[in-house]
Amino acid sequence: MKHDFAPASEFSFDDIAVGQSFELVRSFSDQDVQTFAALSGDYSPLHVDAGYAAGTEFGSQVVHGILLASLFSQLVGMRVPGKHALYLGQDLSFRRPVRIDEPVRAVAKVVGKSDATRTLVLNTEIRSMDDKVLVTGTAKVKVRDDLPPSPLVVDSPTPSPIDSSRPVALVTGASRGIGAQIARTLAKNGYAVAVNYFRSADRALQVVREIELAGGIAFAVKADVRNADSVSALMVQVQQVLGPPRVLVNAAVGDLINRPLSELGWPDFEGHMAYQVKAVLQLCQAVYPAMKAAGGGSIVNILSQVTIGVPATGMADYVCAKYALMGLSKAMAAEWAEAQIRVNMVSPGLTRTELTEHYQERVFKMEAARTPLKRIATPADVAQAVAYLVAEQASFLTGVNLLVAGGQVMF
Repeated sequence: MKHDFAPASEFSFDDIAVGQSFELVRSFSDQDVQTFAALSGDYSPLHVDAGYAAGTEFGSQVVHGILLASLFSQLVGMRVPGKHALYLGQDLSFRRPVRIDEPVRAVAKVVGKSDATRTLVLNTEIRSMDDKVLVTGTAKVKVRDDLPPSPLVVDSPTPSPIDSSRPVALVTGASRGIGAQIARTLAKNGYAVAVNYFRSADRALQVVREIELAGGIAFAVKADVRNADSVSALMVQVQQVLGPPRVLVNAAVGDLINRPLSELGWPDFEGHMAYQVKAVLQLCQAVYPAMKAAGGGSIVNILSQVTIGVPATGMADYVCAKYALMGLSKAMAAEWAEAQIRVNMVSPGLTRTELTEHYQERVFKMEAARTPLKRIATPADVAQAVAYLVAEQASFLTGVNLLVAGGQVMF
């Protein structure tokens, strides 16, 4: 059977920018409500019985909440991104009822993008025509516009070797957020920096340009650090262009989406473990021979404040992976100390980056209010902590977990 409906948009991942908003206006008729009741089996009289609903505090029939939420499905499936959408998750909070034939405005705003997983984070809300908030939530959507590129395919030929006497630092996940700031800071402190990225070539090249304009040395190198062959190719390129790394900073991370533990599956845990344990182990093992041969080196793994005290809820997959990374880091620190390879950790508190930009503003304000220094961490705060741990001044520190939390945790 052929259906007559408007075609869906065909936005690609690169077509969509953080900050874009998409919206539609619609009302639901009594027939819509009755049809949904038949499909869902929800015949609550508040929705389908006009006589009953008239005697309630609402005064008339109320549209099913889930029927309202279908507007988000329409926005995602038809507008953002449209044809290439795969809905991964949606949380909802119902604030006010909507009555039959009442027009409402549904809005989806792009607040985050993950190049690694080609997913969007959307703030979703429904408002009345006088701008009262009726429904709020957050959605996660995968954009299926192409196949993931092979992790071994490089965007351009390996650059010519750079003749430099500077020590070499490799920073993973360095095209954005905390990783990018660490790369800039280490370059400023005299390191030649390999800026690792997976899909964000433009952003990685921008970081390199910023470093070079400031008088530093850097080059961008593509690799999926979760893939062993890709890590091997990464190390070959870094050594050919800059030389063997004396510093490794593991800052690559996957998406951070809050979901109740009851809704998580093992693949959610595996996704974080791939970045926090598998990738880190492969990278550390890859740099170990050169660091040992050179008489030592420094590794810093980016953890999180969630490993101290009571963790935030809705983050069990992320929390488990960070705890595993802490265990791996301490084991390496103990085992590789004889080779003069120092392994330390930095645990930031809540930091405003692309990874957390989908959080409600009140979350950042509440976190700042309960922090003794009355603000949240910045990428620069984290980068300075990393810079200290890799410097000569910290040469007698290994196995240390340096908290960048504004005093929320004190020992």
